[in-house]
Amino acid sequence: MPPPYGVGSLGIIVGEGTDRIAYGNETNFADLPISELVTLKYWVFAGTNSMAGVSLPAINIEADPNVGLVNETTLIYMPDVSVSPSAPVVRVPNVWQQYDASATGSRWYASGATGVLINCTAVSPCSFDELKTRLPDAVITYSLGFNSDNSFIGAIDGLQVNNTVYDFESFGVRKRLLTP
Repeated sequence: MPPPYGVGSLGIIVGEGTDRIAYGNETNFADLPISELVTLKYWVFAGTNSMAGVSLPAINIEADPNVGLVNETTLIYMPDVSVSPSAPVVRVPNVWQQYDASATGSRWYASGATGVLINCTAVSPCSFDELKTRLPDAVITYSLGFNSDNSFIGAIDGLQVNNTVYDFESFGVRKRLLTP
């Protein structure tokens, strides 16, 4: 099945056990206020026969929360527990499906002390709008990217950050500006 944009995608293979993969961009998003993130979407292809037990790659944003005494946290989108319209109603293998991390039904948490301070933890996640409200002065420090620490074989394409789509191709990442 062809990817949603172009002819390529970011292939991801994470093995069983202690394998982990992270992919991010430290240039385009540094110092961007979290409050200015309006649209945050991506497409996932899970190359498997069944979605049972499959954990999808998550968006990770390394940020300075500018709240409390902590100056570093990771904001993590949880596609596996997000619900429609943030995630597809039914997760289907071997099909490109879009996840809207900025939509109603999204589930996010902040790592470490920040999550506890703003009451937005992995055990008690909040929506993207709640996260932005609870971290009004947070800024991206290092990167906006993807992470997977669980077994996964598949791909990602079409990361949309506001009005820009990042199309993953074999020759690199291509930026596509969307017209408002």
